[in-house]
Amino acid sequence: MTEEGIDDPRSVLSLAASELGAGQFEEALRRVKALQPSLSGIPDLLAPSRALEARALASLGRGEEALVVLDQAQKDAEAANLPAHVEGLGRLRAGLAQAFEMEQLASISADDLERQTEDPAQRAVLFSNKIVAALSVGDIEGARELLPRARVAAEQAEDPAALLPVLLATTQLCVATDDVKTAKRALEAARKVAEAHEPDAIPLIDEMAGYLLRDPEA
Repeated sequence: MTEEGIDDPRSVLSLAASELGAGQFEEALRRVKALQPSLSGIPDLLAPSRALEARALASLGRGEEALVVLDQAQKDAEAANLPAHVEGLGRLRAGLAQAFEMEQLASISADDLERQTEDPAQRAVLFSNKIVAALSVGDIEGARELLPRARVAAEQAEDPAALLPVLLATTQLCVATDDVKTAKRALEAARKVAEAHEPDAIPLIDEMAGYLLRDPEA
């Protein structure tokens, strides 16, 4: 391989991916950035390099930059008529954006979240989302502590559908704590609420039920 592997870009990308997997985010980012000028005429390699760049940026806590990189990468892949790359980059962007949102929500205190709205139905949604966010960063105790506040908000709401996000969050919390029986009961209750008040949510409930049914202990 020549200096920086310019004559062998696939090897450079493979090395950068290995560095990324090993937690060497700065090294991976520098390697990919140094390679990219040589890929202007190789769009089928430019898209993967942009994906690696975005993942390295995200790992370094530079989320907004990562999303900008992926936005431009999608445009470039579309211009190069590479629909599979457009789709792959789009999935990566959606995943990163959701992860950033969850991290941000997990960092907000429950009291600050409650002050965002006086509507108990909206508070139920916010607390339920925060439960999911806490689970996404491994904070099971934090998620468990939030559940009573989410239930109280749903009970205070005039809309019976306000209970639905709380039940779905309960399901995910129970799955995370290996309490599959309670998770199934919460999901069955969610289905009844959805059938009566929020039929558009039934496909999501079916998807979650499919996950639970794959559990041998379910």
